[in-house]
This record gives sequence, C-alpha cells and structure tokens, in this order.
Amino acid sequence: MSTATSQRTMQAPNMEFTLGEDEQAVADLAAQIFSHLSGDEQHVASEKADEAFDTVLWEQIAESGLLEALLPVDENEPGLGIVGLALIAREQGRFLGRIPFITTAVAALALAEFGGGRDVLENINEGTARVGVLLPEVRHRINAQQAAEGWVLNGAVEFGYIVPSATHLMVQFHTQDGERVAIIETDRAGIVLDQFRGLSKQQHAALLFENVPVSLEDLVGAESPVGEVVDWIRPRLLTAAAAITAGACEEAVRRTALYTSERQQFGRPISTNQGVALRAADAHIDSMVTWLTTIDAAWQLDNDGEGELAAFTASWCAREGGFRAVHATQHLHGGMGADLDNHIHRFFVWVRELDVLWGSAGQVAEDLADVILPLEGSWA
Repeated sequence: MSTATSQRTMQAPNMEFTLGEDEQAVADLAAQIFSHLSGDEQHVASEKADEAFDTVLWEQIAESGLLEALLPVDENEPGLGIVGLALIAREQGRFLGRIPFITTAVAALALAEFGGGRDVLENINEGTARVGVLLPEVRHRINAQQAAEGWVLNGAVEFGYIVPSATHLMVQFHTQDGERVAIIETDRAGIVLDQFRGLSKQQHAALLFENVPVSLEDLVGAESPVGEVVDWIRPRLLTAAAAITAGACEEAVRRTALYTSERQQFGRPISTNQGVALRAADAHIDSMVTWLTTIDAAWQLDNDGEGELAAFTASWCAREGGFRAVHATQHLHGGMGADLDNHIHRFFVWVRELDVLWGSAGQVAEDLADVILPLEGSWA
C-alpha cells in the first residue's frame, strides 16, 4: 500500500487500496486456515462442545506465524502491523473463528511498541499466551491506589470479551496521574470471573477486581507518558473489531445472494423482485463501506496518518452499517433467518454482539466528535 499527498485535509496521507505481496500472502494464508478449520460444521462442533475457544484453530494460527508476521523485526522491517491484523480478522469474521485473535494481536503489537509486560510477548509468539482486554465502561472502571511496590486495583468490568479463553489480561486502570495499562495473569489473586455465554454463544465474563496487586514490571510502556499507551490501544482495538464485522457482513451478503438467486417464488427467483434486490444491494454497500473504512483506518494507524479519526469512523460505520447489513440478510432468508441453527443467524448475532464491544455506536460517535471538533478550520 502506497502513500499519496492529500490536498484536502491537513496533509494526511491517502492510501492505495491494492495489497502488497506480503499482505496478500497473509490474507490468503488466513483464509486457508479459517476455511479449513472453522467451516460451518467445525464451528458448530466447537460451539456445542461449550469450549471457551477453538483450541485446534488457535494452535494452527499460532504455528502458522501469522501473529509473528504482524510484529516489527527491526527499524527496517516494521511487520504488517494493523493492516495485517485487519486482513486476518476479516477472514476470522467470514468464518466466525472462535479464538481470541484480535485482543491477543493488539496486545502483542502494544508490547512490541512500548515494551514491558514481563515475558508475555515471547509467550504470545509461542502460542502459549492469549490476552483479553479490559477497557473502562460507561458504568464501570478499574481504579488504582498507590502501594509500596506498585498499585492495588479495585473495580469491575461487565463485558470481558472472550476473557475465559485468555491466559492474561491487558487492563486499563485509573490512577491519580492518569490512565495506565498493565498485563497480568487471569488467575492473579483478587480477580473474580463470572463467566457467561454471549449472543454469539462465545464465552465472555464479568470481572471483579478486589485488591489486585500490580507492579511496575507489569506495566505496558512504563517509561511512556501517562495516557499514551491507552490512546494507542483503543483505536487499534476498535479497528480490529470492525474488521471482524466487515468479514462477517461480506460472507452473510454472499450467502444471501446465493439463497435469493436459488429460492423460487411464483416460478422465479426471489432475487428478481425489486424489493429484494434493493435490500440486498444496500446490505452489500454497507458491508463494503465497513471494510473500506476499516482497511483505511488500519493503514492510517500504521503510517502515522489521521489514525484516530479513521479508526473511530470505521468503528462507527461497522456498528451502524454492520447492523443494517446482517439485519437485511436475516430478513431476506425469511423464517429461516430466525432459526438459531441456521448459519445466517450466527452472522447476525456475532455482529450484534460486536456492535456494543468497547462502546456503543453513540459512544464511538462521541469519540469521533472529540477528534473532529478541535480540527475545525484546519481543512484547506
């Protein structure tokens, strides 16, 4: 992906949407792994086995080197970064892969960028560490009190996304000086998990922190200015989640196109009805907007562009447009779309669950406004 100079907004770089050779190779490998190990039958088997995550799929993703390919080797080899992450997450969305990929990948990238977190990055590369991410919620957050050897954390999180599959937690917590981030073990003393099944039938957890000790060695970016790591992590997590939504929407639309072309009513395919065609076309547009804004956000984040602006835009599009797309695909399947065992319904509930992950569409719109309003008057 290449850079071009923009004449419209603050000299922010524009992106070339054509994938490079390495990016295409990663996307192809991810598609191959997910299609082979997370097809409809494998997904249902993993879901009904009540597994916290698909262990076979995770082992293959770890052994393939996809996670390691995202990380920088040195200053001259920056790795595939958030663009690579988005390409893989898109395939995860297509096949509804039940693994903690995006949270672990963002944690690995944060550790590579800022350092810290003991030896967790090495364990992630080996496939033995999986990370859940806890961000503040509207009604809850994790607060810290200074202690002799660091901090003591107290507080709660209602929606710990796929936390039961994690060995570690990347936790944002509030101190007197501002927001910090640490990576700690999920079984550290004082952490109470209340596991539940979400809309997607994935395993999540509500968490309670009661005097959980955190040391300086647990911090991500201990030498960085307070708040910098937090500001770096959130837009990348939202972009990664949007990529899953994009993949799920694209596959739902593809299956709906096939279904409406084959389903006969009054002697002709229902796709020939204008109402069906228009609804499907709108769903296709929504899914494409979701993906294009997402891959643009990933590229902006990797190339020091207007990353926050692009990330919040992509996340808002994923929540608004993604919902419309899977709602349409479910409706266009008629009564079959409401069948809990129909895979088209699984795309619907996955996207609906992602719709509220790390903030609702309204909250993301507020984040977007916070970025845009200070820029008023800065456009040429």
